[in-house]
Amino acid sequence: MKAILFDLDGTLIDSAPQLVGALNQLRLKYDLAPIPFLKGRPFASHGAAGLLKAGFDMDKNDPLFDSRIEEFLEIYKEIFNQDVQCMDGVEALIQDLNRKKIPWGIVTNKASKFSVPIVTDHPLLKHALCLISGDDVNTPKPSPEGLMKAASMLSIQPSEVIYLGDDRRDVIAANDAGMISMIARYGYLEAGDDGKNWNAHHIIDEPIDLLNYL
Repeated sequence: MKAILFDLDGTLIDSAPQLVGALNQLRLKYDLAPIPFLKGRPFASHGAAGLLKAGFDMDKNDPLFDSRIEEFLEIYKEIFNQDVQCMDGVEALIQDLNRKKIPWGIVTNKASKFSVPIVTDHPLLKHALCLISGDDVNTPKPSPEGLMKAASMLSIQPSEVIYLGDDRRDVIAANDAGMISMIARYGYLEAGDDGKNWNAHHIIDEPIDLLNYL
C-alpha cells in the first residue's frame, strides 16, 4: 500500500461532543430534555440527518425536516471547531505515517465550511496532503467519487490505497473505488453492530492496528 485515506468524524476526530451538543441545544429550544451523550454518539457519523433522526425521530419525509436541519446547522456552526480532539491513538498513528513518509489524506461527507477550518486549524491534521469534502464532489459517499478524486490528487492508483472509516458508506465507497476498505471499529458504530457484515477487507480496533497491517 502506498497511501492512506481517512474518513474524518469518528475516524480521525472525536466530533461527537460538538454534534450531540448542538443537537441537545436544539432539543432544549423545543422544550425537550437532552438525550444522553452515549445515546447520541453513534449517530455522529451519520451527519445532520442521522442526528435529527436520533433527536427528533424525524426524516426527510417530514415537512419540517429542512427547516430543522437549518436550525441544527446554525447552532453547530458556533461550536463545531471548539476544542476538537483526535480519536485516541490517532496522533501516534499520524506521526508514524509522517515519519515513514507514507502519504495520507482525508475524504469526508462533511461540508467544506466545517471540514476545512477543522483540518487547517488542527496542528496534526493540517499536514494532510488532500482534503475532499462532501461538497467537493457531485455525489458524496457511498459514491466512490471523492475517493477516486483523492487518489488522483495523490497520483496513486486506487488499488494501492487503504481507506479507513467507521460507517458502512465508507466501506461501500472504498470497495467501489477498488481500494482496500478498512473499518475503524473504535469509531461511532452503533451498539450491537461490529461491522463484520459490511464486506470490508479489514477491521481494526485501535488506530495503531493500521500500522501493524502496514
